[in-house]
Amino acid sequence: MRKLHLYTGLFLLIFLPFFSQAQEADSTKKKIKHSFTTFHLEARADLEYLGTYQWMDSDNPNMYHMDKTGWNSNYGFHGQYFNFALGGNIGNHISYFLRQRIIPKAGSVSFFDNTDFLYLQYRFNDQWAIRMGKEALYIGGFEYDAAPIDVYYYTHFWGEIYCFQLGVSASYTDKQKKNKIVFQFANSPYVHFAGKGDEWKKGLFSYNLYWNGNFGPFSTMYSINMMEYERGQFVNYISLGNKLDFPKWSIYLDFQTRTANFKNFLRDFTAVGRLDWHVSKSVNLFAKAGYDQNFAEDYNTEHLIDVMMDAGCNYHFYGLGVEIRPLKYQDLRIHAFVANSVLHHPAYMLDYYYPEEGHGTLQVNVGATWRIDFMKYLPERLK
Repeated sequence: MRKLHLYTGLFLLIFLPFFSQAQEADSTKKKIKHSFTTFHLEARADLEYLGTYQWMDSDNPNMYHMDKTGWNSNYGFHGQYFNFALGGNIGNHISYFLRQRIIPKAGSVSFFDNTDFLYLQYRFNDQWAIRMGKEALYIGGFEYDAAPIDVYYYTHFWGEIYCFQLGVSASYTDKQKKNKIVFQFANSPYVHFAGKGDEWKKGLFSYNLYWNGNFGPFSTMYSINMMEYERGQFVNYISLGNKLDFPKWSIYLDFQTRTANFKNFLRDFTAVGRLDWHVSKSVNLFAKAGYDQNFAEDYNTEHLIDVMMDAGCNYHFYGLGVEIRPLKYQDLRIHAFVANSVLHHPAYMLDYYYPEEGHGTLQVNVGATWRIDFMKYLPERLK
């Protein structure tokens, strides 16, 4: 069975080149062109206030009540992201993309820790392509799909998932560009919880089947994922992302269920939604809320399977915000938001073993994101 899993991934490297026979006859006659498609630096920094407080359920007779007492405040300027991105075409069929987080210390696992994307793609024709290298795991959902620099507050799952992994993927896009299907064979995100310093030796893989649909204002990001947490043992995801996008407003609703045992189906899940109102070309108002829980595992388990959410816990958040892009300089984005979150454990009294459980956080944030797009300054022959 183990060999079958490996052979499935190797299929992508061996069989798919035969699809190249389907490429258009005149494609090989085109002049080879080397060009840049992406070349920029981007940075985000925030002035942030975090007010934390304990939260407990007074309806439980075994627990005492601490409603927003023991308040602790933290605030200051905080640098969030500093990224370098470079992408382009090499000839008619090969493209590449790199996005590197520029930070002052080396990765804790390997040199590639701070590399989000580093891949080569070969496109046989308009329909078929194969990609090798490091990229995001193909998991459905619009919150998950957004670039980290564009996500202000988020679900517990989003904050825990190690989404950028080495692997190989094959994609098919229909001629109408309405449907894209991807199969990916890559490292499992759970490999990072299996040890420190030798994660890649654990031999934990993920098998991901993804569908992106675009039907006018309605679009989808769905996936079925098998993520190994131990060799031959899987946490299975079903992720359903749905979005409506109109000139004045847009909304997405994501739902994801995770299970290692289908007897506990729908007991471990994440739901999140965001509504945007495009007031003008420079002003956008948004509201976002989400909920995570893991009731598929008992809170006192000694071996947690789904580490994306603590066993027996639930987490919810909600907030409002605004984004402003000056009309004369759209590469600058100012944002501000207020959000509240609560991580709650209703099953037992807080003690020193679980200091983080049952805590809430009030987050007030004002910040700026600046993109330095070097593409604007490149000569036309390089574009």
